[in-house]
Amino acid sequence: MCRQILNKRSIMVLAIIIGLCGCTAAKSNLHSDFNSYTVPLYLVEYTPVIDAAKYSHFSGKKMCLSNIRNDAGNTTNFDYYSKDKRVRYELSNKANTIVMLTQNYFWYAYQKAFLKAGLEASTDCSPENTAELWIIFQSLNDEELKMKITVLKNRETLYEKDLAVNMSPVEYRNVPGLQKRAYEMIDLTVSAILDDPGFQDMLLK
Repeated sequence: MCRQILNKRSIMVLAIIIGLCGCTAAKSNLHSDFNSYTVPLYLVEYTPVIDAAKYSHFSGKKMCLSNIRNDAGNTTNFDYYSKDKRVRYELSNKANTIVMLTQNYFWYAYQKAFLKAGLEASTDCSPENTAELWIIFQSLNDEELKMKITVLKNRETLYEKDLAVNMSPVEYRNVPGLQKRAYEMIDLTVSAILDDPGFQDMLLK
């Protein structure tokens, strides 16, 4: 009798262990890498990869790039994260310097990218009829940026648009690869703005 009870208990324990292993295997298929990373992003190492020929119609144009406002609740003042929160992107000008505010880092990064496309972006909004671009981050992780752009002239709002920039989920994580991917997302963001028909209309008319 005791052996029968023990056998039944053994079978139950074995079934539980198999079930737990099955759950673990299923979870592991979600992502093979459960490590956490801190990924430094340096402005000096960001070199825009944008086809200037594609945007030749912007060559020599100027605009005022107003301060970016960060309303993204999934970021902090100084960094942003991967969708699963296992990667933290730390923002600064170069190695061994103080961290930058999220919005300041992206302002200077976007300025570099716009210039690569031939469009000079500055903080000077004083000349009459200068196009002024406002950017508001609504949500930001390393797979998606949701933002609102507003174009003004002479302090009058002429155009508004919600834009989204999406990246495919990363398959394997390592710091150099994550850095490269983050810089590519900056390129895609500026390209999305430049490709927007309403933005083009405001800048070129």
